[in-house]
Amino acid sequence: MLRPFAFLLLTLAPVQAQEPAWPQEFVSIIDEAKSYCEGEFSVAPEAVSQRDLNGDGALDWVLDSAGFACSDSYGLYCGTGGCGVETLIDGTLGSLLLHEWDTVTEGGTTYLTAPNKQGETVRFLWTGSEWQLQ
Repeated sequence: MLRPFAFLLLTLAPVQAQEPAWPQEFVSIIDEAKSYCEGEFSVAPEAVSQRDLNGDGALDWVLDSAGFACSDSYGLYCGTGGCGVETLIDGTLGSLLLHEWDTVTEGGTTYLTAPNKQGETVRFLWTGSEWQLQ
């Protein structure tokens, strides 16, 4: 009876111990953010996600520093202007400072959306090298 249970534990252990498969560009950004924290640093699972940001049907990468936490410094990674949102699209990094974000596709064009200071939704279009406010 113990053998099946032990086998199950042994087969599950390597899966739990694996590091997330994040792009190297994001690992570098996360390592830098960690260096600012003198306490316990953590990255929430939702801090790194994949979404089609440019409408080509392929998943791109998003790193939202709102998911970073430092035990001895609340708000270290976000300020009144928002949190750093890094994108990786076809090997090119893009950066925005946002309080929150989403995506919408209209007329075949995909936009990254976010509220502005007045609370209105604004759209950003990926030009292939940077985000452009529309």
